[in-house]
Amino acid sequence: MSSWSSEHIFEHPWEDVVRAAYRKYPNPCNPAVKGVDVVNRSVCPQGTIQSHRLLSTEFPLPEVAARLLGANDHAMHISEHSKLDRSKSKYELQSKNLTLGHLVTVHERMEYFPHPQDRSKTCLKQQSTVKVNVPFLSGYLERLLIENFEKNAMKGRNGMEWVIDRIKEEDSSNKVKQSSDILTQLETKFKREAEDLKQSMDSFFHKTQANTSPL
Repeated sequence: MSSWSSEHIFEHPWEDVVRAAYRKYPNPCNPAVKGVDVVNRSVCPQGTIQSHRLLSTEFPLPEVAARLLGANDHAMHISEHSKLDRSKSKYELQSKNLTLGHLVTVHERMEYFPHPQDRSKTCLKQQSTVKVNVPFLSGYLERLLIENFEKNAMKGRNGMEWVIDRIKEEDSSNKVKQSSDILTQLETKFKREAEDLKQSMDSFFHKTQANTSPL
């Protein structure tokens, strides 16, 4: 068995990063992920949200590993379980491959939490373990897969940044829309008040003229 771990800091608040993690796929930085299906999602009495998703991916295995493992089409399915605990500001994901499970087992664990010294930033801890059941080649193939994890970790982070940018654009657009709606409401209100004032003034002058008219 071989393992790989890394830590990364996003320059964004935890809430934004978690929103992006839920919407991570599809994105142009991770084109290998072709589909995401929600198998189950529930809200626990403690307030945590638990999700089970199935990812359909064409994760690019190293050519040598794909050939030796008989995965030339690169089609894979991954089972992902996640837990969001807002009270503790923690979002955890654990995934495991379903395809080629008799030959290779890949476990991945990711944890997002606010930076302990700067709440405007978010920490990501990522760990992967690989076990290959191929006699005489397990160590070699495990090293290839671990190297591939390292190469693709940057793609995953870039994908997160891309989604975060989209979310911020949506939030900005919604704020502009809300601001526009408020302005429209105020404009309508002012027009109504001006019309009411005009009618009151017209009525006042009409009465005044009637009272001062010569007999």
